[in-house]
Amino acid sequence: MTDMSPKVLIASLGTRGDVQPYVALARELTARNAEVVLTTGEGFEDMIEAAGARARPVPINYQELLQTAEIREALFSLKGMIKTARQNIDLQKEIARKLWQIGMDEKPDLILFNLKATVMTLVARRLNIPALPTSLQPVTAPTRDFPIALFGVPDLGSYLNRKSYGLGRLLMRAGLRPLVKSLRDEAVAEINQPEEQIDGHMPDGSKALSLQAFSSALVPTPEDWPPEYLPCGYWFTDPDPDYRPPDALEAFLQSGPAPTYLGFGSMPSKNPQKLTDTVLAALSQTGQRAILATGWGGLLREKLPTELADRVLLLDKAPHSWLFPRCAAIVHHGGAGTTHEAIRWGKPSLVCPVFADQPFWGDRIHRIGAGPAAIKQKKLTADNLAKALNDLENSDYKSGAERAAGIIAKELGAKGTAGRLLDQFTTVPA
Repeated sequence: MTDMSPKVLIASLGTRGDVQPYVALARELTARNAEVVLTTGEGFEDMIEAAGARARPVPINYQELLQTAEIREALFSLKGMIKTARQNIDLQKEIARKLWQIGMDEKPDLILFNLKATVMTLVARRLNIPALPTSLQPVTAPTRDFPIALFGVPDLGSYLNRKSYGLGRLLMRAGLRPLVKSLRDEAVAEINQPEEQIDGHMPDGSKALSLQAFSSALVPTPEDWPPEYLPCGYWFTDPDPDYRPPDALEAFLQSGPAPTYLGFGSMPSKNPQKLTDTVLAALSQTGQRAILATGWGGLLREKLPTELADRVLLLDKAPHSWLFPRCAAIVHHGGAGTTHEAIRWGKPSLVCPVFADQPFWGDRIHRIGAGPAAIKQKKLTADNLAKALNDLENSDYKSGAERAAGIIAKELGAKGTAGRLLDQFTTVPA
């Protein structure tokens, strides 16, 4: 390691929710005199540069990809998922090759990567540097306490919960193998190395520290986790003190009680018109004030019914860290970032998941008493949504969310994680 300005390469592929926490960590690392390079898909360069890091984009825009008909089909059917995976194999190989090239160009002192960028383990082996895996949801460390968070499965009992992680690893390896085969041969041609890339690399052969970037308020640290799994808490972006809301948003917030926020992040809807109609019909029943965030997420921006015009605001987007503290409750898709942001501010949530880890977070919100039971988006009706919106006003849910916020405030977070990394992996004072 160098004595001054160590270089940290962060690789995180995915949509905004997969990138923003790493930008928050990058900001804290740069504040401690580290040089940080962050590689991800296109479209995040401004955010990365504003954090003091340097962007190295790979040739894919995940936000735009999510809006294509093929990807929409993949989200809602196994057949579509298999078809899309086959169609995009060449693109994924190109991205893996680009990540390899970026790693070899930058020659960092330390690599942090998410599980969509495990090719960075091969880079670390070739450069003989540490590469640490990171995760925004529990997917690699087997535990009896709950099943792997990726497949929306219910609690299977202690034995099968642990076994589910082995199945997850098999699927991840199968997906990764064709992407990195040629790179692996190139990376380990001179030395005998194991095929596994999920767990990172340490030059001395020890187990790499695995950064678990989610809150123990939602996922209490299991007793059967091995010591190399470090609970970090979520890596939040601090509110921007210079943000100024649109006039219509500021006026709406000042015109009455705190509203309920409804928005579904980057998740497209299978039927945006139906989802929008369902949400508006539910709000007609409850009489609540609400903000509907259209953005990327499947809610259509259309003229409101007369009876809703004075108590519902349509909003393209606003920073969650600014808006959520001003809301009474949050209705969302259950992405890790939105889930954590809601409880960070002590706000009860209703999760309406689509796929992947979203059902897991919906279950965790309900288990800790921070919101009613999740309702899958495909099962939403005006009646069950109206009932859940009314349930969100239960003071017990607010208390549960506030308890979680108290735990989050004491966790490492981005600042504590940055300090821990620089203390352990460099000689620069944190």
